[in-house]
Amino acid sequence: MQEKKKKKLPIIESTEMPASLDCTTCLLPMQYQKKIDGKFVWQCFRCGKKYFVFNKDGKTIIEETWGPPR
Repeated sequence: MQEKKKKKLPIIESTEMPASLDCTTCLLPMQYQKKIDGKFVWQCFRCGKKYFVFNKDGKTIIEETWGPPR
């Protein structure tokens, strides 16, 4: 029997900011808004959910909050 070649998975750098985020409620792409206090703000325009993305100790951290209802 021949050995199957194993495919190597690419390594993801945890220090990189994501290119896009999807809303966990609406499943739609979120829009980048601005940077507040060193945190990148991403917002879903359908439901108002916000993500604050930043680096701390070499790790990417995402904080989730809800925006005001529209």
